[in-house]
Formats: sequence, C-alpha cells, structure tokens
Amino acid sequence: MLRIHFTSEDLRRVTVADGVDPLWEILLSLHLLQERDTCVEFDQWRRRINSTRSASLRLLAQLAPPWGYSPDFLTPGRGDAEFEVLLDRLLSTPRRRLGADIEALAETGPVSTWVRAIGSGETGALRRLEAAFTTYHRLALAPHRDAFRAQAEADRTRRAQMLLAGGVDRLLGSLHPRVKWEPPVLRIPVYMHQDVHLRGRGIVLVPSFFCRIQPITLLDAKRPPVLVYPLAPRLGLFRGAALARESTSPTVALLGGTRAAVLEAAAAGGSTRELARRVGVADPVVSRHCGVLRAAGLLETRRCGGSVWHGPTGLGIALLNGELPDGRTAPLPAEAKAGPEFPARPQ
Repeated sequence: MLRIHFTSEDLRRVTVADGVDPLWEILLSLHLLQERDTCVEFDQWRRRINSTRSASLRLLAQLAPPWGYSPDFLTPGRGDAEFEVLLDRLLSTPRRRLGADIEALAETGPVSTWVRAIGSGETGALRRLEAAFTTYHRLALAPHRDAFRAQAEADRTRRAQMLLAGGVDRLLGSLHPRVKWEPPVLRIPVYMHQDVHLRGRGIVLVPSFFCRIQPITLLDAKRPPVLVYPLAPRLGLFRGAALARESTSPTVALLGGTRAAVLEAAAAGGSTRELARRVGVADPVVSRHCGVLRAAGLLETRRCGGSVWHGPTGLGIALLNGELPDGRTAPLPAEAKAGPEFPARPQ
C-alpha cells in the first residue's frame, strides 16, 4: 500500500498541474508499449509506434521495464515545463543520483553496459539518451500535443469545480476509484509498501494520458512530491485532430462532418462552451448535436457544479478509433431531434 501523509500545511499546498508532464508521458507510454494490453483506446497508437521500428524505443525500454522500478531521474518534472526544458533538467542530474537510481534498477534485473554507463555519468551514454528521448518524443507524443492539452485542460476545470464545491476533501477523495482519502492519509491499496511524509512540502497532482490502472509516484520520498494520476475518460484522438473533418472518414460518413467534429472534440471531455470553441461553432449548435449523440449512445452528459460535462461512451471511443465490431454501427436515428442539453432533475 502507498500511504501519503498530509499535514495541515500540506493541505493548503495541494496543486493540480496545468497539463501533462512530457517526461512522465514518455516513461508511462514506454510501459504501455511493452505490456500485453487489451485496452482498445491505445491499439492504433501502439501499432503506429511499433511499425516505426525505432531504435529509440528499444534503447529506452532498457530503462523502463513495464513493471517494477524505473529510475526516478527519468521524470524530474511535475508538469511545470516543456519537453526541452525537462530534458535539460534530466541530463543535468548529479552523477551521484544517476548512480543510485541505476543501482536500484540493477537490483530488479540485469542491466546493459549502456545503462551502467549512464549510472557513471559518461558523456557518450548521456548523449545517446538525449537523442533517444528526442526521437521518441517526436514520434510518439508530439503529434498528439493538442489532444493532451485539451484533455488536461478539461480535467483541471472539473477538479477546480470539485475544489470549489467540496474543498480539498472532495478533490482528493474523487481523484481516482482506487484512491482512498482517509484524512490525513491518502491511500492506494494495491501498491508496493511505501510511506511518503509530505512534512509541509505540499504535493502536485499531475494528470497523465498514459498512466493506467492507478496513480503513481516517485520511489525516493525525499524528492519534490508528485502524484501522477490517469486522465479519464480515455481519448479516441490518436487518429489526429482533423479526423472528423475528413470527408473520407467513416465517422463523418456515419454522423456528418459537424457532428463527427463534436464527438471528436468531446473525446477530450468538456463543457458545451469548450466543445464549441474546439469545433469553431456556436454553443447552441454543439448543444443540439450533443443531444443527438447522447440519444445514439455515443456521448454521455453529466452535471458538474453549475455546468454540464460531455464525454464519449465506450461506443463513442470505439467509433472514433474505427474499432466497432464487424457489422455493427452506432444506433443513430435517421431523424433525430435535439432534446434538452441535460435531462431535468426529478422533482
């Protein structure tokens, strides 16, 4: 079990990062690529990355086994900087810390000569590491930067509303289904035995596109506290931001251009106004299309504070990914009338 111990000062210093952290995303996506996973949301992305046969993937996998320990120095950020800045921070890790982290990795299994050289701070090994990170980021993450930003923005808005409605207790208590907030301790039951005492340092909650199953943190509790948690719902945006506007897209053929664009925008989650901004149409247009998509079982809408939030259902994500079962189509009515944006509350 992971236990994070808060003081009253820590509760005043809980923050949510502005967006995903590029180096955490690299690490967690490397884990995902090596797992035998049945999660369809990532299938297309995984196939595309594996098809590149990139040497950077094979190299970085030596530092990021799918289970167990990965060196803490690989993730020096807390969602506070862009990729280039964080990579410089990683490459500036003191040699003593590099050595300690690589030794911890070696305790879990054999490591290569190159990995050992990183632990010694050898310049050539670090240059190969820099090149591998840069190539992998360009291939695997950079094409989806806008999708990451949109999802993180929507998630941060929801959590801000939770904080306003219920304070820090609501924020921490609703972080993830596997997280148990029993003040003043945050518990994650299925985890290696680890106690993190914040002691007034606070903690940064960092959303992650590739974090799965449950939140994670660094092994070294002396480093700046961070808890990386999965974004939800999963996105179906790996086909690119322009998917829904392509006339050849099956999604467009089924739904029509604007409605497909609304579903695509909703994959990141968001309010009616946020979806309207992403698609570039008026709020009432989005509201009308959301009603049709909801009736078709492709979109869910729920109340969040004083507004409503739209996100795709599992069927909606499968449609965006082009992965509906053979012969199955979404049950879209031939002529759908827009209903209310949100069903009335029962009296």
